[in-house]
Amino acid sequence: MMSLIEVKYISQKKGKGVFATRDIQKNALVDIAHVVPILNKEYKKIKRTVLYNYIYIWEDPKYFPEYKYAITLSISQFINHSYKPNIEYRNDYDNCVIKYHALHDIPKGEELTTNYNGVVLCKDSVWFKVE
Repeated sequence: MMSLIEVKYISQKKGKGVFATRDIQKNALVDIAHVVPILNKEYKKIKRTVLYNYIYIWEDPKYFPEYKYAITLSISQFINHSYKPNIEYRNDYDNCVIKYHALHDIPKGEELTTNYNGVVLCKDSVWFKVE
């Protein structure tokens, strides 16, 4: 089965991104990313590395407050930020995954983006300069 998405190199400045390999319909499940919860003391170490750019807030009631963060093991690691995203993510604590759904129809070849703040319409600043 052909995947709905693939990783492509964009530029030295932007790095890699995730793109639709075929048309994706609104509300379609685009990816399911398994997560590895991270102990808070480990997070402090990761914060000083490049892995920090791939961390999600993960406040699973079963693990909180010892684990407040997680990293995904999925192509989703390369989904870039946008304040006008075409996908959103939802934490599924019962299955220890993050699910990504299309917010509207996405044509083949379009880059998939999500709002790193976790809320589609949130305009709060993120930890890097958005261009």
